[in-house]
Amino acid sequence: MTKRNSLTILAGTAAALCMMAGVQPAAAADAEPADHVRVCDAYGQGFFYIPGTETCLRIGGYLRHEIAVGDDVYWGGSLGGMKGKTRASLRFDARSETELGTLRSNIEARFEYKASGTRSYVSEALIEAAGFSVGLADSLFANWTWAAGNVVYDDVIYYSGDRTAQVSYTYDFGNGLSAMIGAEEGTGSWEMETVDAGGVAHREWFDLTVDSALPHLIAGVKYEQDWGNAFGMVAYDSRYDAFAFKARLDLNVTDALSLFFMGSYQTDADRPNYYGSWYGDWALWGGLSAKLSEKATFNGQVVVEEDGTWASAINVAYDVVPGFRITPELNYTAFRGFRGDDDLVGGVVRFQRSF
Repeated sequence: MTKRNSLTILAGTAAALCMMAGVQPAAAADAEPADHVRVCDAYGQGFFYIPGTETCLRIGGYLRHEIAVGDDVYWGGSLGGMKGKTRASLRFDARSETELGTLRSNIEARFEYKASGTRSYVSEALIEAAGFSVGLADSLFANWTWAAGNVVYDDVIYYSGDRTAQVSYTYDFGNGLSAMIGAEEGTGSWEMETVDAGGVAHREWFDLTVDSALPHLIAGVKYEQDWGNAFGMVAYDSRYDAFAFKARLDLNVTDALSLFFMGSYQTDADRPNYYGSWYGDWALWGGLSAKLSEKATFNGQVVVEEDGTWASAINVAYDVVPGFRITPELNYTAFRGFRGDDDLVGGVVRFQRSF
């Protein structure tokens, strides 16, 4: 469309609106006043009522950019220079009171860019009411016991299966004690070494999604107090008939210092397991967070798996201003066993604006 035609259409549209305003002055005068956004303080800061409803909505998210240098502490080898990654995350949290109690829905969409390409995906989409939760999210084997430490690269040795469709029920006994049962579809794949009939070893990928009417099953208990938290979980991979267990302890030593310890065990490390996302029978995580000042917090984490690989990370998270944090981090991974034999050192700086 040419600029001349665009101006002609714009002028015609304006003339028509003026004619409507002149012909129908009564309609404009009788129009209902527009709804104004009302603050909803029932669920914390940031919520407002969706106009015309009793549903409260909070819109939040973050914009994050990371710059990594040195070695690839996840997969081995050198990064070959500075590598950048950008993510934009947008979250919608809608809640309302019903005869079932609070009805809640969470939706988080992510948009990512790095040199190898771009992708967009739904990170979380859950409906929650009366203790029930159904939808898409990280596996309950991760979510129920939270992630690992407060470091950027907290999952060099991973602690759960990937994001999956799920349903669960949580019962709150009161006094900080709760219990959960759930079922999950599973997703992703896992690489293992197999030996054929001739005695030759091969590396093979195994699908971790359920393949029958029986889903993956999971259950857990949680105890939360001012001194910290204690968690325990058991999970069953129905496809490969394998169990995994996890326990975690968080301690608030002082107002400025907190510690965490987490351990996982799987019943058969020689077979695939959606929940057993480490090599060997067991894996151990430990870490701390120490507040250095009003703006700076030191974080550290060490993790090891029975197969021999271990990884560590230290960082300082610095709040430049409210909502804007810069986190420089140093990482070291010693690959052993199935993952190879290499010692790697890398670093990453994360810039994050949250809202």
